[in-house]
This record gives sequence, C-alpha cells and structure tokens, in this order.
Amino acid sequence: MTRIIINADDFGLNEAATTEIERMIVLGAVSSTTVMANGTQLGEVKRFAIEHPEISYGVHLCLSEFASVTKSDALYRAGLTDEMGFFIRKAVFGLKNLTDPIVKNAIRDELNAQIDIVSSLGFPISHADSHHHVHTIFPLKEVFADVLKERGIKKLRLGLDFRSWRSKRHFILWLQREKLNRFYKSNFVTSDAFYSYGEYLRRSTRKTEMIFELMCHPGHPGQIYRDEMRLVESKAALNNDGIELVTYNDLIKK
Repeated sequence: MTRIIINADDFGLNEAATTEIERMIVLGAVSSTTVMANGTQLGEVKRFAIEHPEISYGVHLCLSEFASVTKSDALYRAGLTDEMGFFIRKAVFGLKNLTDPIVKNAIRDELNAQIDIVSSLGFPISHADSHHHVHTIFPLKEVFADVLKERGIKKLRLGLDFRSWRSKRHFILWLQREKLNRFYKSNFVTSDAFYSYGEYLRRSTRKTEMIFELMCHPGHPGQIYRDEMRLVESKAALNNDGIELVTYNDLIKK
C-alpha cells in the first residue's frame, strides 16, 4: 500500500492561510501542517492544535521572507535582512558568504529562536521543513542538521525531486539534490520522496510500499495555488483503494 503524508505549509502565516488550512484539516484532505514562527496567527494555531491532535504539527523554518525573529545585526550585515529586520525575499539563495562562521552562527540563532516560538505553543513538533525550501541550500545543510538534532527534531522533509529536469545546469542541480537527500536520509527520518501535490498527480507511475510527502498551500493567492487546492479539496490523491493517508507521527525509522 502507498502511504501519503499531505502537508499544508505556512500554518499561522496570515488569516487566509490559517483559515483554509484549518478547513482542509477538518475536511480530512490534509494530514499534517507546518507552523511559521514569524506568522501573525500563532494564537489561533495554538487553539486549533489543542482541539485537533489527530494530525502532525511541524515547524516551517524561514530565512527568505517576512520578519526575522532575532533581527540580529549579523543577518543584516550579511544581506539577509533589511534595516527593519525583515528577510529580503529569497536573498539567501544568492549569498556568497553562507560559509562565514558569523553568518552561520546568526542563522543558527535564528533557527533556534523560531523553534522556541513554535515549541512554546504547547504541542510536540513532529518534524521540520522550510519556507522556499531553504533547508535544501547545500552549504547550509549541516547548520540545519545540527540545530534540528540539538533540538530533538528527528524528522525532516526531503528536497524536491529534480529527476525530470533535462538541461546540463539542471543535471548538476539534480546531482547536488541527490547528495543532499542522501545526507538528510542518513541523519533523519524522512519520507521516501517529496513532491508538490500537483506534481505527484502528474506522475505516470507510482511505486507501492512507499511513503510520499505531498506539499500544498491552502489560502495562498494566485491561480496555480487555487487550482492546486481544488485538487486537494476533492481529495484527488486519495481517490484510490491502495492509498492510505498518514501523518509525520506515523513515520518511523526503517
């Protein structure tokens, strides 16, 4: 039997995303969600999580958008945040100084502070992933791994599968992603593969006896997200007798 974790990203981000994620959980269309420490709806997240312990709640680590929690001078000087302490959107992907010990320590402090906030909401953190997949930035993999191990978070989202990419540049990225996923699989409990909801449905073949994580984004604007959520709401990935919906709490080390 194929087992699927359907994770709604960005819980607590804003009212629209939080309301829609709650609706999808009650509907039984998603089995997991990850909480943004720098979101605006954390009080609502805490209330809802107490009432709905049947799903898994992880932490959605963020270095690429919205407010920094620490607002440290080191993040600003590194070019990650602006003078108000807000992450410059996706700037982390272009930085050349990510291996600088000062920058790495500032990122480490930020990740710990975000985990502290989510931990304070009162439910166990089942796993971790990240906004814009920043945990898959290759030079940062040890930083993320070290922080998560120190905090006792044993389960982690893999990087997206680049297997279908064709250009030479994409092939190099695919090799790097394969190496990164092997690193994470050797250090954490993970699914067998990770896809966006729509990409999973577009796949022509799906192996049985595997655990897939599917990502979705309830409450986000834009036609792509609205189309995705119509599929999620209709439970398109679950309309098969050979599919079982599970949570990150059900994921165990092989």
